[in-house]
Amino acid sequence: MRLANTELIVAAANSDGEFRLAARLWNGSVRFNLGNNSLLMRIDEGHIESIDQLEGSKIASADVTISAPDSDWAEMLKRVPKPFFQDLMAAVSRESFKIDGDLVGFYPYYRATCRLIEIMRNINAA
Repeated sequence: MRLANTELIVAAANSDGEFRLAARLWNGSVRFNLGNNSLLMRIDEGHIESIDQLEGSKIASADVTISAPDSDWAEMLKRVPKPFFQDLMAAVSRESFKIDGDLVGFYPYYRATCRLIEIMRNINAA
């Protein structure tokens, strides 16, 4: 799965009050494995600096990696996802989503990540 406009996602998240509040003080990187494609997001003091599309198997390290098959990301990013795809933790516990890496450093920013997924969902559905 590919997201068409990562620049729009960055702009929307950085101007979203809910995301900014939940992401304050966050420094790090998150890799989203979307089937065969990946996004690498870099955050500095709660501000998304970049989201880069990584083609195929290109290697990039990140503090945290969120992975799922293409079809599961497609469901997660629907305007109205089916049960267990509305929230990342539900998808991890009941579906094939996985979160790996520095979980202690990630979980304080779980709400920011969920808000980012909501923003991605809105942009994807538009």
